[in-house]
Amino acid sequence: MKLTSFIVVLLVVVFSCTRKHGSNQPKIGYTGSDSLTKSIALKEKSLKNYYHNLMADENSIDSLPNQLINSLLKEYQLYYKTYPEDSLSPYYLDKIHQLFTQEKQYTYAVDWVDTLLDHYPNYPNKSLVLYSAATTSDLYLLDSNRVKKYYNRMLNECPKLKNQVKNQISHRLKYIEIPYLEYIEKKHFLK
Repeated sequence: MKLTSFIVVLLVVVFSCTRKHGSNQPKIGYTGSDSLTKSIALKEKSLKNYYHNLMADENSIDSLPNQLINSLLKEYQLYYKTYPEDSLSPYYLDKIHQLFTQEKQYTYAVDWVDTLLDHYPNYPNKSLVLYSAATTSDLYLLDSNRVKKYYNRMLNECPKLKNQVKNQISHRLKYIEIPYLEYIEKKHFLK
């Protein structure tokens, strides 16, 4: 059950920013190489099919396509470095962050969030990547300074956050000295 829940959450995170061909594809500032974007799209489709088959129990989690993931990471980075002004570049940086999270390379994942937001401060999914960086820093890196940094940025830079989310963030910051798993256990008893 935990594995299935983890995989579902992972799929949502990894493909939350999946670029679709057609009307949903960002077009403003597009200057990228068609061959590179086609290569990325093919690899993304293969990875998506892998996850789909994994959910249908047709693949083993042990057969995670590491070579495909590494290749995608390199192509996302190449695209960003070659076409930094392109509207797809921030989305590819987000995907780098997501893949590193999936690969349990949490420090790299959070560092790529910093790169993304340093270069694209108005990224449309800013609140999601800040939340991801905060929770990753809290749960896996055990770095309360980073947790504070990302949650405070969410509170200060994402004015459309729902009050419930703001309250949850403020509550976590109030009890930041408590390790995350212990905080989750005691959360309802803390005022």
